Amino acid sequence: SRESNMHHQQLYWSHPRKFSQGSRSCRACSNRHGLIRKKYGLNMCRQCFRQYAKDVASLSWT
Repeated sequence: SRESNMHHQQLYWSHPRKFSQGSRSCRACSNRHGLIRKKYGLNMCRQCFRQYAKDVASLSWT
């Protein structure tokens, strides 16, 4: 059972992801949940955005 589970995990993410949530991740921490991307195109999760908000604001105004 353990060998089949390991084999399943290897095959599960072997398919290339070009679309959908599996293809996009946070550029800071590689998290796939809570991405801010549609309106602003940041490709950051909301947790990292809160952490780096001052840096992002200073880049956008300069």
